[in-house]
Formats: sequence, C-alpha cells, structure tokens
Amino acid sequence: MSPPPDSAAPGTAELGGGGGRSDLLSALRRERLAANLVALLGAEDPSIADDLLALGEWRRVPGGECLFRQGEPGDSMYLVVTGRLVAVREDRSGRRRVVGQIRAGESVGEMGLLAQQPRTATVRASRDSAVVRISEGAFQRVVARHPQLVAGTARLVIRRTTELIGGAAAVERARSIVVVPLRPAAGCAEFVERLRRALERRGPTLVVDRARADAALSARGISPASSDDARNLVLSSWLDEQELRHEALVFETERIADPWTERCLRQADVVLLLAPFGESPDVDEDERRLARGDGDGPRRELVLIHPACAAPPVGTARWLAPRRVARHHHVRRDRDDDVRRLARFLTGDAIGLVLGGGGARGFAHLGVIRALREEGIPIDAVGGTSQGAIAAATVAMDWDDATIEEVHRQGFTRRNPIGDWALIPHLALVKGRRLDAALQRCFGAVEIEDAWRSFFCVSANLTLAEPAIHRRGPVWRALRASVSLPGILPPVVMGEHLHVDGSLLDNLPIEPMRGSGAGRIVAVDLSVSNEGARLSGGKLPSLVDVLKERLRPDGSHPRAPGLAAILVKSAMMSSTQRARELRPGVDLYLAPEPAEIGFLDWKALDRGIELGYRYARQELARRDVGRWREDARPLRP
Repeated sequence: MSPPPDSAAPGTAELGGGGGRSDLLSALRRERLAANLVALLGAEDPSIADDLLALGEWRRVPGGECLFRQGEPGDSMYLVVTGRLVAVREDRSGRRRVVGQIRAGESVGEMGLLAQQPRTATVRASRDSAVVRISEGAFQRVVARHPQLVAGTARLVIRRTTELIGGAAAVERARSIVVVPLRPAAGCAEFVERLRRALERRGPTLVVDRARADAALSARGISPASSDDARNLVLSSWLDEQELRHEALVFETERIADPWTERCLRQADVVLLLAPFGESPDVDEDERRLARGDGDGPRRELVLIHPACAAPPVGTARWLAPRRVARHHHVRRDRDDDVRRLARFLTGDAIGLVLGGGGARGFAHLGVIRALREEGIPIDAVGGTSQGAIAAATVAMDWDDATIEEVHRQGFTRRNPIGDWALIPHLALVKGRRLDAALQRCFGAVEIEDAWRSFFCVSANLTLAEPAIHRRGPVWRALRASVSLPGILPPVVMGEHLHVDGSLLDNLPIEPMRGSGAGRIVAVDLSVSNEGARLSGGKLPSLVDVLKERLRPDGSHPRAPGLAAILVKSAMMSSTQRARELRPGVDLYLAPEPAEIGFLDWKALDRGIELGYRYARQELARRDVGRWREDARPLRP
C-alpha cells in the first residue's frame, strides 16, 4: 500500500518529516486499522485486512470539513483511524439534528454502500481526523476473495440499526482529553499529573503541553518563526503518531483565550473544564466564547476541585446552572479514588450500581454493597427505584457501611416510617409526614448535584404517565417521590405534576444508568418469584386458613399472599417484565430474593443485610470479577 497522502504532502521531508517518520506513521496506522477491522467486522483472517488496506485510500479530514453530504451517492464506506466525526441529518424544513458520533475504531457509510442508496446524513470531522476510504469497487474485489466479509458488514449494520431503534447509546471512550482551567487557582498541572497516573492504569498515556509540542516541532526542524501552515502540518502528523502509540493523550492548557488552547480544542474528544469549587461560579466572556457552537462539538464536562479533607459540597447547582455540560465530577485533592473514578468515566469503564425496589426487602441492598466493597469493586455511579433509591443515595454520599446501616436504623427500624395512618384516607392510607421527617433527618438539605458520586432515582410521573429520572434537586424530596406507593403514601407534587413510586414503571432502572455514562452495570433485583402466589385447592384462603398458616412455622403449607404483596406485585408486573427483558444487557446481575422478609417488615434490617451479604459473597466467589477490581490493574511506570 502506498504511503498516506498527508505523509507525502509537499514540503514534508524538507520540514523535518523524513522518510523514516512517514514509514513509521504509516505502519502505526496499518496496525491500528487492522485491529479496527477485526473489532468492527469480525474479520479474523489477516488477509482480509491486508486486502482492504491495499485497496483503501488514506484521507486526512481537518476539523470542520465534510466527509460526505446528505443526498450524495452511497458509493463507499470509511474506517476512522484517528479523530472523530459527527453525523447531522437535515429535515425538509431545514432543521439540523445530530444523529450520531463516529469515533476512532468505528466505520461510517456502510449502509449506503450495501444498499446503494444516497447518504441519509451529512458527516463531517468534529476534530482533525484520518480515515481510510473503501470504495464500492474495492469492497467488491475483497468480497470476491472473502465472502464472509458480507456477513460481518451486515452484522454491523443490524447492530447499529438495533441500537438506533432501541435508543441505546454506546459509552464513549475518550482518547484525546483537553483540560482547560476556568480559574488561575485551579491547579491544572497538578490535576493533569494525577489524571495521567489514573489513565496509565488502562494504557500508555501522554501529557501534551505547549513545551512538549514545541520540542517535537524543533526536533523536526520547525522553528517558532515558521509559517502557521508548516507548523500545523507537522504538528498534526506528530499528534497522529502519538495518538496511535498511546491509549490516551491529555492536553494541558494554561488559559481559555490562547492560541495553544484553540489548537488543543481542535483535537478534543472531551474537554474538562477545571475549577476550584470554593471560587465564584460566574461565567466570564472568555468562557462564553468557549461555550459557543452548534452543539455537536466535543463533549464538555465540569471538574470541581475540592481541598483536602473537604466537607460535603453545598451549592453545586450554582456552577451547573449557567453552563451546558454533559456531566460534572467532584474531585478532592487528597482522594486518588476520585480521579480514578473520573478516569473510568473517560475510558468507558465506569461501574454503575442499580438497585431495585422492594420495600423492607431493600435492606438486602446494604449487604450487597458491603460485599462489593470488600471485593474491591469500585462504585462510580448509583441509581435506584423506591427503597433501592434510598440505599443508592447513601452510597452517593460516600458514607461507609457503618454509617449507611445506622442511617437506615434511625430512619426505618426504630420507628415505623409509615405508621402515621390517616384518619380519613382521602389520598392514601398513610399521611406520609413521618417518612418526610425521616428522609429529611437522613439527608438534610443536600441536593443530588452535591453528591460525591453520580446519583439518580426514578419516580412515576402520574400526570404524564411516564418515568421521571431525578438528577437535580433536594435528595430527600426525590426519594420521597420514588417511594410513594399509590394507595399507601400520598403522591408528591413537583411543579404541576404528581409523582408516585417509580417501581410502577421502572423498578430496575438499567437504561437510565447507561445514560449516566456507566460502561459496566451491576444490577441488584429484589423481585421475589411468583411461586408464593400459587394456591392449592382452587380457592382463596379464608381468614381462618391464614391464621392457621401463621401458626405453622415449619412451612408445611404454601404461604398465602397478603394484602400488601398482592398490591405491590400487581402494581409492579409491567416493570418487572421490562427488567427481565433488559437483564441480558447487565454485566453483573444479582438477585438475592429475600422472600422471608415482608414488604413492610421494618424490623428486619439486620436479617436483610446478612441475607444480602451472604448471597453476594457466594455469587461473587463463583464469578470472574477480578477484572473489575481497580487494584487488579497494575500501574504503568
């Protein structure tokens, strides 16, 4: 295969590129592209990659330039070697909508190639990129020798179509990370070094700052007085080489308004906006210019730096309100696990814990959490429904096991949280004031944005008949909405809408956790099997039968379902079925089934914790969870 066109650009050799450098860059690209073909198309035969490489056409696509436009003939497909592309679809009225992001290691245009139909979207580079074009003729020639390539490409098309229909967004892995300090006191150099060490656990990582870039240019004969075109040409080639050699590049900048920062942003997959939490959250003019764009540029995330031994955050919403960021992270200067959690989000390895509802059976979640922690499995994001939401919130607060158990003991065991029965139940059987007070004692005025870990909970919007995902606002109020079982507790009013227990629509919120950026999901399902609803004799038990059954602790007769069990199981049938459908997509599924604990048995805290702990320890012992441990990843020198 001939050298890439950009490596043979006029003047490259004279600028210090040299034939050796060009050959090295070409070899690195060939190696990465061959690996991409195996991952994308299942082309395990090396000769398939060799043939495609021999017939492919290398192209450099500068940031902002179109690769192809909507309506053009679909006569080729492209394999992205470095960089990132964005697909934008325009409707008949001229409105534009981003329909996809194409990153290094992915392909684009294969649908048009197979169907021989016009392009359905415009694809352009959102950062400087390098691609290989596979024309229809080249594809057909390779297929003639390797017919199995058609099946591999068809699987790729089907997978993407399924993801588009199902709304499942792939977790992004950032390879080019730009750190921009919003304040001089942000400590950018210190943070970049901490981030580099965390990313090194997942692969070779290079910090690129102004001094390193200037040194690379000088080594190739480029002086500071050289033309911008010459510097950009050689710097782009050098950055391509580094991106192919490393799993991640971290670009360190010094200020927002700076030519070096602008150059780095053209390479960015993700932009980390760095700010000291204690300073003013106001947005200045430089940051406003940085935020301008059409919405399809690199993802922006806010990193708030806290001092050592910092108290829990208060007022994070003030930082988020004036900014459009994909997510935010709280990082303490004395907590390396905070930076490692950020690194896992950036690399697509973040672990999300999803906890399902189940009333007092939710105490089993605490035992599972303890077992996961003892196993060394990090928890980066938490979410839940109903009682599972309460357990998830305690993890998000960064409380230890003893504190979590004591909070549950104070709030739910020592006094029945739903024991304030309504004299005239016009809304529900219970007033709900006792539960309100318990949740406010546990979580105070803390807002969801202030949690050290990413957190959400689910309620059912009774007004709109749809799930509501709570990611902002007071923790206690969101939890109160999530546990408001209709008929038992009054609904919660939020704005003009009524919210009730989230278990009615989504008792195991796996999809919302995917939307939180978690690449791996642990789901704990407390749905008890329906065997307890089987009855002998073909009739419902009488009151006398129920009393007799309670006097027989040996369990010689099937237990009859009680009123609470019938109400809860009936309400949760739909969401339980949905959880079963989503279960195959969960990386680690745990189902303790604490059937011996009643739905309203608030005195069962210790039993529930022990049950969940023993179950989780047994399950983790027989599963391959070693790769999930953070300490299982050796730190690279």
